[in-house]
Amino acid sequence: MPDSLPSHARVVVIGAGVVGSSVAYHLAAQGCKDVVLLERSKIGSGTSWHAAGNMETYRADPLIGEMIRYGVDFYPRIEAETGQALGWRRSGRVMYTCDPDRVAYFRGLPALGEARDVEIEYQTPRQVAEKLPVITDKGILAGAWIPSDGRINPTDLATAMARGAKMRGVKIIEDMPVTGMTTRNGRIASVQTAKGEIKCEAIVIASGLWSAQLGAMIGVKIPLHAVQHHYILTKPIDIVTRDLPLFISYDEFIYGREDVGGLLVGFFDKNAIPVGPGDLPRDFSFGLLDSNWNQIEANMQIALERFPVLHNAEIRTLLNGPESFTPDMQMLLGEAPAVRGCYLACGMNSSGIALSAAAGKLTAEWILEGRPSLDATKLDIRRFADSQSLVRYARARASEVVTHMCKFAAPDLDFADARGLRRSPLHAALAAEGARFVTVQQWERPIWFAREGAGGMASVSPEITAAESSVALFDRSSDAKLMLEGPRAGNLLAKLSGAAGDLPVGGAAFAPMLNPKGGVEVLAGVARLAEQRWLLLAEPEQATRLRSWIEWHRPASGTVLTDVTSGWAALALAGPHSLALANELAGRKLELNGTAQRVELGYAPVLSLPWLRWASLYLLVPTEFAADLHDRLVEAGRSLGLRHAGSLAAAALATRHGIPQFGAEASPQISVVAAGLDRLLDVEGNRGFIGRTAVIRDRKRQKGREVRSFSAAVTAPSIFASAPVLHRKRLVGFVTSGAVIPSLGKAMLMGLVDRKADPGGCQMLMQGEYYPLTPWDRTGL
Repeated sequence: MPDSLPSHARVVVIGAGVVGSSVAYHLAAQGCKDVVLLERSKIGSGTSWHAAGNMETYRADPLIGEMIRYGVDFYPRIEAETGQALGWRRSGRVMYTCDPDRVAYFRGLPALGEARDVEIEYQTPRQVAEKLPVITDKGILAGAWIPSDGRINPTDLATAMARGAKMRGVKIIEDMPVTGMTTRNGRIASVQTAKGEIKCEAIVIASGLWSAQLGAMIGVKIPLHAVQHHYILTKPIDIVTRDLPLFISYDEFIYGREDVGGLLVGFFDKNAIPVGPGDLPRDFSFGLLDSNWNQIEANMQIALERFPVLHNAEIRTLLNGPESFTPDMQMLLGEAPAVRGCYLACGMNSSGIALSAAAGKLTAEWILEGRPSLDATKLDIRRFADSQSLVRYARARASEVVTHMCKFAAPDLDFADARGLRRSPLHAALAAEGARFVTVQQWERPIWFAREGAGGMASVSPEITAAESSVALFDRSSDAKLMLEGPRAGNLLAKLSGAAGDLPVGGAAFAPMLNPKGGVEVLAGVARLAEQRWLLLAEPEQATRLRSWIEWHRPASGTVLTDVTSGWAALALAGPHSLALANELAGRKLELNGTAQRVELGYAPVLSLPWLRWASLYLLVPTEFAADLHDRLVEAGRSLGLRHAGSLAAAALATRHGIPQFGAEASPQISVVAAGLDRLLDVEGNRGFIGRTAVIRDRKRQKGREVRSFSAAVTAPSIFASAPVLHRKRLVGFVTSGAVIPSLGKAMLMGLVDRKADPGGCQMLMQGEYYPLTPWDRTGL
C-alpha cells in the first residue's frame, strides 16, 4: 500500500532518482526518519534509468576520489541490506590516449594509484589491444588498466536505496509532482502537491534537469542545464565476451563497455544540444529523445576507425537521453544562499551513478550537522553568482561542457562560449598588454600576461620577479566589495569574526569568519570607514558566500548590506618600488601606516587599504577614474620596472609568504587552527564570535590534518595542487597550492598534512616522480 501524504515532515526530498533516493536513505541512516521522498513519476525515472552505469574507482581530485571510495564500499552494503541485486561487476577499465601531451600523465598513474590504494597499470598500445580485442591500436600511444573499475545497473541502484530508505522509516510517495513551495522569514516553510501541503524544516531538490524549475518557485537560482547525450547499443558480437573491460578515451571523446553480448559505445559530442523542461512532454519520465545521427556523425567516424567490429555490427538503437550539467562540471550540493533550509543535490555532470552514494551522505550531514564530513567546498552552490543561473548562459555553457570535461588540465583552460560577460573597466587596456583571461563568477580575470614572445606558464616567473624586486600591477576589480552600515553593524561583525570585534575608524583586518565548528566559512578583509560603516572585501570566488553568510546572520533591523563591487575598481601593487610609485602620483610622500586612508593619486580619489598580505598597496578607485589611474601608474612605473601580473603570480606570492587561500588552505571543513589563522582572532577580548568555543577546543586537541609549508627542488612551472604527500610511502595529505619562485630557484608549497607525520620525512608525488619536501615556517600572518 503506498504511503499517504503527511501534513508535516522534517525533511522533504524532491526526486527519487539515484541521488534523491540516496539522500533519503542517508538521512534515515543518520537518525532522521521524519523524511518524505516525493517523486513526480516512479523511482529511478528521469535521468537515472538511462545512465550507462559505469563506475570509475580512481579520480585524481582528492575529494572526488574519497566520494568514489565511499560508493564502492557502500553499494555491496545496500545490496545486502535490501536484498536488491545491483548487477555490480568489476570488469576493469582500459584508458587509452593518442595525445602525446597525455603520455607522461599516464606513466605517472600507477604511482598515483598506489598512493590512493587503487591498482593502476601503465600499458603499451599492444597491451591495450590485448585487453580490448575489439579495438585497433593504430595511433594509440599509451594506456592504463584499472582492474577495480566496474559497472552497475542504475535502476536497481535507485530501487535499492529507495527500498533501504523505506525500511528505515522514510515515506516514499510516487506520482506526486511538486506544484509549489512556500517560505517564511527567508526559510523554507512547506512543499505543495496536488494532494495537499507538507510543512517542513528542510527540502532537498534532487530533481535532475527539473531542479532549476523547482528552485525558481521560491527564488532559488540553480545554475544547471541539460543536453542531449547519445550512446549506441549493438546486437551481440561474437568477439565480445561478458568480461570485456570498460574503456574510455578523453581525446577521442568516446567511452563504452559490453552490453548483453554487444557493445555500448557512448560519445562526448561537440556543441551538445541543450534540452530544458519546456522542450519535453509534461509526463516525460522513462522517455527518450529522438535519435540524432547527424549530431554524432564525427564521433561515429572515430568509433568506426577505432572499433573495426562496428562495421559489421547491427545497431540495436541509438539512445538519446537528457543529462544535466553545471557551468564548471562539478555537482551542486549545499544550502541555497537565498532560502535557508533549501538544499541542493543535483547537476551530476554524467557522474551521478558513481557519486550518488556520497552525494546523499554529504547532503544528509549538511542538513543534520551543519556541514559535511568531507571538504565539499568546491561543490557548494555558493561558488556561483546568481547571474550564472540565467537560462541563456546555462544553455551555452552546458553545450560546451560535455567536451570541455575531456580536455587536458591546464592553468588557463577555460570555455570559449559565454565569455566577456563581466569585465573590469581596465579589460581593454589589459588585453593590449597581453593578458590571458580566465573566468571566475563570469568575471574575466587575467591569469598571466604574454610578453616578449613568451606566453603560458613561462610568463608567470617574470611577474613574480617583478613583485619581489621592482613593482607588479594587479587588476583586482573582480574582488567582492560589500558595504555594511547601521547602528548594529559593528555588533554583527564582532559576532561573525573574532578579528573584527574592536576596529577603530580607519582600522582594517584580515578577518576569517567561522562556522560553529571552527571551520572558515569566508576569508575576508574588513575596514571600518566611519562610525557605523564597514567595507568588506573578498576574492570573487567568495562573493556569494560572503553576501549570504552576512545575510544569514543579519538582524531584522539596524543594518543595511549593499553590494558596491561594480562601483569600485581595485588595483594592487606588489614590490619594493610600490610606495615610490604611489608617492610620485600623489606628489608627496604618503604615510600609509596600516590603516584605511583616502589619498589622491593623479586625478583619482583613492581608498588605500592594507588587505592583501602579499601586496604592498591595495587601491580602491571609483570605476570612472580607473582607466586614467591605470594609465598614469603604467607611465610613471616604466622607470621603476613596473610589470602587469595575473592571478597565478598573486597566488604564488600568497604561497611564498605562507598565506592561506580560501578553497585551498582555508575552508568550512579545515579548522581555523589547522590553517594557522587563529592567531588573527581575539579569543579573549571578543568572547561572542561564532566558532570561538571550537577554536579553544582545537587549540588543545591538535588532531587530524594541518596546513604546512614546504619547499621542493622543482624548477619547471607545474600544477602542484592535489599532488599526494607521502611519508614512508604512506599517504599523509596532499598539496593545496604551490609555485616555482625564480629568486629561490625552487617550488614553494602549502599542503594539508597529518599532524603526526614527521615534517622532515615527507615527499611529494608528481608525474610519477617523488620529491623530498623541506619544511619551513610560515611568516605571512
